[in-house]
Amino acid sequence: MLLSAGNTFLVGLVGALFFVGCGDGKVDPHHPGTFLGTYEVSATRETTTCGQNALGSPATWEFEVRLSRGDGDLYWDSGAEVTPGTLGSDGRRFSFTTSLVVDMRAGETPSNLPPCTIVRGDRAEGLLDEDEGGFTGELAYSFTPSQGSNCTDLVTGAQPTFAALPCTMTYVLSAERTVAPP
Repeated sequence: MLLSAGNTFLVGLVGALFFVGCGDGKVDPHHPGTFLGTYEVSATRETTTCGQNALGSPATWEFEVRLSRGDGDLYWDSGAEVTPGTLGSDGRRFSFTTSLVVDMRAGETPSNLPPCTIVRGDRAEGLLDEDEGGFTGELAYSFTPSQGSNCTDLVTGAQPTFAALPCTMTYVLSAERTVAPP
């Protein structure tokens, strides 16, 4: 998927945590699996090689997510997208991995700059509490110029977007269930 740069790039980190397709037709893409609850998630930046304010990234933020489970799957519903992930055989460990391509030249960029697209990789790993009343984990984002892109100005320009490219950001997650299943 190709997205435009600007403020929507970071919003994608929070609101549409991951990008996925429309589903395989076997489950309701809007509410797949067995509902585990709605969780209030606190995210605290642990590391960054992108720069403390890269893309306007906050040091901490909170967001809400709905989780449900299927056979070996955990579904992360950000409200914008439902992302399928893997649920471990213990029924508690989970992981999600996805990526998308962002056109950093779309919109307000001067036309004299060379093409620049960034591949954003998203990875989350965590552990559900035994009673599913919460979870802990880590959320990581990687940013890498796609092959053939010239994104030098995003690092060395008058108003740099990143401290370095490629780069990564990691956040520690802590979540508590705010809405239990019926």
